[in-house]
Amino acid sequence: MKHFTKHETVNNDSCTSLYSGVSKDELDKEVDKLFKYRGYKLKEGTPGNATYEKGSKTMRILFGAFAKHFVFKIKSYSNEPDTVKVTVVKGTSGIAGGLVGMKQVKNELTRISNVLETI
Repeated sequence: MKHFTKHETVNNDSCTSLYSGVSKDELDKEVDKLFKYRGYKLKEGTPGNATYEKGSKTMRILFGAFAKHFVFKIKSYSNEPDTVKVTVVKGTSGIAGGLVGMKQVKNELTRISNVLETI
């Protein structure tokens, strides 16, 4: 069953999505599974309050936009019963990859925002 309700905010640095009919723990597991499926590794924290990373920062510095490196911070919280908000914030600007790298990070945030709609 799809729990996504709407995006509360979407901008160049973050997106906040609203979900209903699901507990925070269940949604945290789904978001964790989604990130791991997309090739991200849990860098620090626990599902629901975590930092996910994909690629190598060193390779990004050495090879610029030719090497992928994305970092996103995830925070979920519930203010009301059966309503959960998930905020995804860029953990890196992509500047090591130049303008192309910055655009890649922005596009990845957009892709993640779209994938979060499937939960």
